[in-house]
Amino acid sequence: MNYPPQEFNLPTILTLTRLILSPIILPALLVLLLPHNILVVNFLLAAIFAAFGLTDYFDGYFARKFDQETSFGRLLDPVADKLLVSSTLVALVAAGQFWFYWAIIWIAREFFVMGLRQRAAEQGTILHVSSYGKIKTAAQLICLTFVILNPLHAEGYSAYPWWNMTELFLTLSATLLTIASAYRYYTAYTTQCPESAQESDEVEETA
Repeated sequence: MNYPPQEFNLPTILTLTRLILSPIILPALLVLLLPHNILVVNFLLAAIFAAFGLTDYFDGYFARKFDQETSFGRLLDPVADKLLVSSTLVALVAAGQFWFYWAIIWIAREFFVMGLRQRAAEQGTILHVSSYGKIKTAAQLICLTFVILNPLHAEGYSAYPWWNMTELFLTLSATLLTIASAYRYYTAYTTQCPESAQESDEVEETA
């Protein structure tokens, strides 16, 4: 009898669910339904997004609890997180619910860190996920859940300060953590790969 490979355990299935289904289901639902700004509909959309986001916690929890951590799962997990957040950001910008500059900062951070990891890997060094990165992801997920839930986004801060000021606070907090975590990865890179940092300084001096 052929058994499924060890890589396809419960944590990996949760990660694959987030990786495959979230960029297919969420953007379509958000773009089609969110502009109507109906609280019940927004609540259901926010619940769907939060459910996808919770798989990020449970795949790691089950992997540690049942000793099912695999290299395949470690590879897929950050990719699934990036697809979930990036596809949601694009959909929210398209639906007019999120300022595109915030989305650019968040997505640019992912490309920046991806480049650092690739460069470090070429030098035989691994940049592990830091606590800043995990806190950043949690802050982004909480922020986006509230943005999706908010039915009064277009009404402005003066008309509905609780909804919109809370959204602004969460967005600013998540953005600051996004920038801080990128800087944290950069300092980790320059510490673990000092030769690359020295080469960069020499290029700047030559220029």
